[in-house]
Amino acid sequence: MAVVLWGGVFVAYFYLLPSIDATQIVTIRFVLISICYLVIFAFIKDSRPKIDKSKFGKLFVLGALGVPGSQLPAVHAQNYLSPSLASVLITTSPAWTAVFAAWLLRERFKFIQILGFIVAFFGALLVITAGSGTGALSVDNPWGATLCLLSPFMWALFTVISKRELTDLSPFSSVGVCLIAGTIVMTPFIPSAVNDLGLLSTSQWWWMIYTVVGGTLIPYYIWFWALQRLEASKTIAYMYSIPFAALIWTWIVLSLFPDWWAAFGGVILIVGVMLTQRSQNNLEEI
Repeated sequence: MAVVLWGGVFVAYFYLLPSIDATQIVTIRFVLISICYLVIFAFIKDSRPKIDKSKFGKLFVLGALGVPGSQLPAVHAQNYLSPSLASVLITTSPAWTAVFAAWLLRERFKFIQILGFIVAFFGALLVITAGSGTGALSVDNPWGATLCLLSPFMWALFTVISKRELTDLSPFSSVGVCLIAGTIVMTPFIPSAVNDLGLLSTSQWWWMIYTVVGGTLIPYYIWFWALQRLEASKTIAYMYSIPFAALIWTWIVLSLFPDWWAAFGGVILIVGVMLTQRSQNNLEEI
């Protein structure tokens, strides 16, 4: 359910980018999200997070990773890639999570996972070189498309650190405090975002609301609920299906389909990322 909802976010960005830039989109989206959480925390006592003061610094680091760190590159890259192809590059996150989980959480890392990294790299390269310039908003700029790869790197780091530092909080509280902290990090950009609110049409406002409710509040809760019950590398493996969800959204809503070579690169990338999740006991451990 979470990945299906996330797939629609890429289409929402497609509709919003002609009027406001990536920084404004992320700022407005997470200000609205933070307001929702603050209202809930104010009226529902049991939902209020109880955070040790010693974790405040780490909380803002997580906020920076989860909001501007993971969101800005993904949104900006959609100036150069169609929604479905941008979502494909996001799926490199499980590969990065496997690395960070092995480093920070001492989860096992195996030889076949290295092969997966290599395969995923070539798949991502094919998506970028064949796919940049295919979207309706696109510019022939592979370097701009490459920026999208920063998003899964940051999200993977955010996922692993949050698992280690926030396991004592409920899933809902974990999501709320991280996103509010991330919104505070974005405070310098709020005045500019507010000044350009009038540029959004009625339909664009509906897409913005979708990014808040359907793209964040509901799927993030599901995500943290799963993260606290499964290994980090296994939880994030569900992101494999985001490109397919985004492809369906793009096809139905925008009537767009990526270049076949780019789509082929996406398949290679997903196969490579899946290899990073292999955990057979008979494989050589690093």
